[in-house]
Amino acid sequence: MTNLILEDGSPNRRHRQRLSKLLNECTDTIRIASAYVTERQFLTTYPKHEVRLLTSLRPMDVASGATSIEALNALLQLGVKCRALPSRPRLHSKVYIFGTSSAVVTSANFTGNAFDSNIEAGLETSANEARQLAAWFDRLWEIASPITVDQLLELHNETSALRRDFMKLKQKLRAKARSSQKNNTKTALSDSLVNLFDSATRFFVCNTHRRNGVLTSTGGYHLEEEMHNQGFAVAWEDFKYPSHMKRVELGDAIFMFAKGVGIIGVGVAKAVCETLSSSQAGRLSYDYDSIEWRVPTRWLAWTDADGAFPWRSPNCTFCDVTQSKYDEFRAGVMAHFLGDE
Repeated sequence: MTNLILEDGSPNRRHRQRLSKLLNECTDTIRIASAYVTERQFLTTYPKHEVRLLTSLRPMDVASGATSIEALNALLQLGVKCRALPSRPRLHSKVYIFGTSSAVVTSANFTGNAFDSNIEAGLETSANEARQLAAWFDRLWEIASPITVDQLLELHNETSALRRDFMKLKQKLRAKARSSQKNNTKTALSDSLVNLFDSATRFFVCNTHRRNGVLTSTGGYHLEEEMHNQGFAVAWEDFKYPSHMKRVELGDAIFMFAKGVGIIGVGVAKAVCETLSSSQAGRLSYDYDSIEWRVPTRWLAWTDADGAFPWRSPNCTFCDVTQSKYDEFRAGVMAHFLGDE
């Protein structure tokens, strides 16, 4: 029996829901074939059995942001086995295979946009098709090359200048698209980032703790990457304004601030603030002997230093920036990430 998985632009994201259910139910090898990869949070709680990701690793895909070096590195750290096919013939498939019992063939790449905002269409297959797809995947897997951390670091350095150029281009294109949308009051569909800026009533800034200084193997900041990968805005030490964190409600906007850089991420709160003791299981970090304060967050936009919105934060770890004195700042973040500059 087959099952259609259809997105219509609404907040009810059927691909993420259905794939998550199949992921949690699977007790065998999980195989994912996707031309592009940017999704980091989907596999953070996957069952402890083998996950294989087959993708391509073309420099232009990395430069344009279609594939994220940080996402691939995060997947490697999770224990996901990642391999890349040669650039020609080009991998264009988007297939999710759960053991040999079920599979989803879809238009949705393994990316945040596909899971959270794009209009996608997929088909969940029966066990017979899943077995055939697993055999097809395994044939390709044998001719693909393992992706290594060193390879990702080299590619990150090689594409640095191109990524800056693409960021500027995307901002211009977003500005044009945003302008067209404003001129059409009947437009019903928009991406998640636009929805957030249009609907959020409260806005907060969380510091990424770059002062900690611990780097990942690809030159990122460990705590910063963990907040993004696991989907939280977090504070550990006795920080200024814990009362601000307690104000957060479902649907509020969270800006991620990196010291010396500016705003690098924008997300939406998925729940209210929660706290974990210094020894409690499930903490994002055990480096601090203090309560871990955190807000579950779905990150809708994330960039590196080259694409950040320049800003100097007040002396605080987590602060409410809803007040009118921050109007210009919020407008600047919105213009920057939606490309209205």
